[in-house]
Amino acid sequence: MSNSNQEVSPVFLARLTGLLLIVMAIAAGFAEMGVRTALVVPGDAAATAAKILASAPQFRLGFVGYLVAFLSDVPVAIAFYLLLKPVSRALSLTAAAFRLVYAAVVSAVLLNFFGALVVLSSGTSFTAFPPSQLQALALLFQTMFKHGFSLALVFFGIHLVLLGVLLWRSPSFPRIFGGLMALAGLSYLADSVSFFLDPAFHAKVAPFLAIPAMTELFLALWLLIVGVKRSPAPTIEH
Repeated sequence: MSNSNQEVSPVFLARLTGLLLIVMAIAAGFAEMGVRTALVVPGDAAATAAKILASAPQFRLGFVGYLVAFLSDVPVAIAFYLLLKPVSRALSLTAAAFRLVYAAVVSAVLLNFFGALVVLSSGTSFTAFPPSQLQALALLFQTMFKHGFSLALVFFGIHLVLLGVLLWRSPSFPRIFGGLMALAGLSYLADSVSFFLDPAFHAKVAPFLAIPAMTELFLALWLLIVGVKRSPAPTIEH
């Protein structure tokens, strides 16, 4: 009989998940801090346009960085589902679904990010608009990307909370990761909700909310270096 139905090793899944999480952190970190934050000047359309046009190759690499990170969310969602379904198939599937919805939403709004370069380097395509309007449109695209990203993070925050519950209950992972991931998820939710409801309050608390969000990187390193504990008799819930 063929071995095609043989399940993937949990150790391999853990290593792969850890590697992908680190790739995501590097790619998204470069795109966010090295490109978007460096080139977009809030409230100044002219300065933003000048920076984007002067650093077009860097801007394109930022787009690719975001894309790599969001694409990686798909296999990561599946890998976490396979690793944690012995704890609760239904809860693990729900957690994976929220991460996949996050990936879909944030990938769609990524077009707004690239749209800024499209309108600024359009040549004769937008001659009906004066340069000042094109600059304002480019900044609007960046603003909508930021808002869309914050919306997507609601789904990601819920995913992390569910992931934290699963990690806490799993005998294959240290419980501390469960608590940290749940805290990170709540931080993402608080960040996104405050962003939409009270921007002034969000600006004050955002730096502190970013600290728990770093816990996914700690989990990635643990998965890559240590892996998962072997459990002789996992409890499966339906």
